Amino acid sequence: MNILNAIMTLVDNPICELREFYENKNRANSMGEALEEYVKDLFADTINEIDPRRRKTKQAEVFSYLGNQNNPPDFMIDGGDAIEVKKIV
Repeated sequence: MNILNAIMTLVDNPICELREFYENKNRANSMGEALEEYVKDLFADTINEIDPRRRKTKQAEVFSYLGNQNNPPDFMIDGGDAIEVKKIV
C-alpha cells in the first residue's frame, strides 16, 4: 500500500462527517482520533469493512506499527513510510 493507493481510496470513498462515521462504529471518541482512523482505513483499504476482526487483520497485513498515544508516528506502513496524522483547524 502506498500514498497513491490511499488517495485513490479517498476519491472512491469520500466521507465528510468523520466523527459521526467512526462514532457509529465505536472506533473513535474525538475528531482527531476519527481522522487518524480514517487515514488508517485509506491506507489499508478498510473503510467499508464492518467486521472489526477483519479490519484489524487487514491493517496488521499493511502496517508494521500502529503507534500509541504518547509516541509518534501514528502508524508505519510495512516496508514503507511512517505516518503522523495532524488535524489543523
